[in-house]
Amino acid sequence: MLTLLSRVRSLTPTRGMVAQGTPDGPSQLLGVPDELAIEIDANGSPVTIQEAHWFICFVPGLQRQWWHPFANPRHKHVFALRMIDDHTWLLVEPWWTRLMVNVLTLDEAVKFLRWGAAGDILQVREAIPGRGSQVRGWSNCTVLVSFLLGRSYWTWTPHGLFRRLKADPGVKSVDLSRFLREHFESVANKTADEALKLLPGRSEEPLREVLLDLGTSVMAAALSPSAIALHKVAISECGRFSDAADALWTFGPARAIDRIREVLEDARRRGEVRIDDCSTAARQFVAMLRGDLHLEIIFGMRAAPSPGDIRNHVLSVVAVFLRGAWRNGRLRLLRVSNAAH
Repeated sequence: MLTLLSRVRSLTPTRGMVAQGTPDGPSQLLGVPDELAIEIDANGSPVTIQEAHWFICFVPGLQRQWWHPFANPRHKHVFALRMIDDHTWLLVEPWWTRLMVNVLTLDEAVKFLRWGAAGDILQVREAIPGRGSQVRGWSNCTVLVSFLLGRSYWTWTPHGLFRRLKADPGVKSVDLSRFLREHFESVANKTADEALKLLPGRSEEPLREVLLDLGTSVMAAALSPSAIALHKVAISECGRFSDAADALWTFGPARAIDRIREVLEDARRRGEVRIDDCSTAARQFVAMLRGDLHLEIIFGMRAAPSPGDIRNHVLSVVAVFLRGAWRNGRLRLLRVSNAAH
């Protein structure tokens, strides 16, 4: 006993040292030099983490288990998802044999969210530092998700956790169709804003240069990770979440087409081109911009092109497009790199 007490005393901070977990200085351990000391916050962490919102999915089983007859039909399992950015999600799913923690693309995350929509999805804000405990005992999916959220609930069933969280202030039910529509609208708007905001009104620049700048911005936005992720989901989920696909088109490609139409109408007024229907021509121009390049990236057949490759691709498209509309002269076609990954 005396030996144990002496060891405890040796771990007690001496005068002039800052104990672990105090917010007023670096953490110090006996025998650790000052230059290796780590500053910690009030929760004892080297980095202050902001509380995140998780999508907690209470779901029916995908495979039959012996205990399913004893569980709520819609809440036989629970897992957690959190958005990292516009096209990346973090999955925490407790299995019988391991705790699966993986980063998912948006289209992969939507598959899990669809599973969640078969039961119930709650948006829950985690607690930091939390009130959970590691002495809960049996670590099933409910206990682990509750611990992840920093909750101190004493419940061992997904449905029990659902009822406790549902009663928490600030917890909201998630309508997946509405969430995807709003998410698609937000990301598509952001992508279109980035593509179009740096394009001032035309003054005396040649039409070729205006279309080149506009096409380059549109393609850079269309080939961004966020846009590619949205496009994949829109294709695979349009039958289930048509509103989300509509939002992607309305606030993404449709805005680009409108801007190109305005440029072509201005060029027609200047007498530079002979185009009867500028709206149709704008759609054709966007279709030429996408071409096989966009599909190859969607299908994973090639890596995203460099800015130089995008520029050369747009140069070729502008040349082909204006060859059929320009009143005088021809433009030389440029070879575009088709390097695959």
